[in-house]
Amino acid sequence: MTRGWYSRKVFPRVLDWSMKQAAFGPLRESLLAQASGAVLEIGFGTGANVPFYSSGIDSVAAIDPNPGMVSIARSQIPNQPSLVNQVKWIIASGEALPFLNHSFDSVLSTMTLCSVPKISLAIQEIHRVLKPGGRFLFLEHGQSPDGSVRRWQNILTPYWKHIGDGCHLNRPMAELIQAQSWAVPSLKTFYLPGVPKPFAYFYQGCAVKSESIPG
Repeated sequence: MTRGWYSRKVFPRVLDWSMKQAAFGPLRESLLAQASGAVLEIGFGTGANVPFYSSGIDSVAAIDPNPGMVSIARSQIPNQPSLVNQVKWIIASGEALPFLNHSFDSVLSTMTLCSVPKISLAIQEIHRVLKPGGRFLFLEHGQSPDGSVRRWQNILTPYWKHIGDGCHLNRPMAELIQAQSWAVPSLKTFYLPGVPKPFAYFYQGCAVKSESIPG
């Protein structure tokens, strides 16, 4: 997909600022503490997760469809010496991951699935590339259970998609993730304090691929 000037030049800097807000720090830290081995991060963006990668990581495949993110993301890596030689950059979409089945121990997604055009296909692809027993770790915002908030999310989403480079405010993340054939042993939902509610409903959790499923 050809990306316009706003998407390539302006949005990466807006995203870099917004994703480094202090409230996200503890959430990222607790999520990435569960990652290990060969890791795939979809929607690597500008590298907001880089400070939270642990020493238990063997390699990171950094996927993002927006080439405008890469130059900012690369500047984060020298601040995390353990990742300097471990990150492989790939321009690709979540719906068509360029990897063989069972390639990764962990797949990470933070504030990414809101923007993937074909989200169900992306979740299927995540499941495909995970090893049996592998973990899908996610922190995503989406549809609120509260009717009044949900109405505003539905009203705002058509406009917000243009500002947020495809971001949807109203996707039922838990339902979409749980539709895939894996166990979801951990799932928390909450409003992020200090953020207007249509933008603030989050899903954080871990989905595990069954060791008995070959695909």
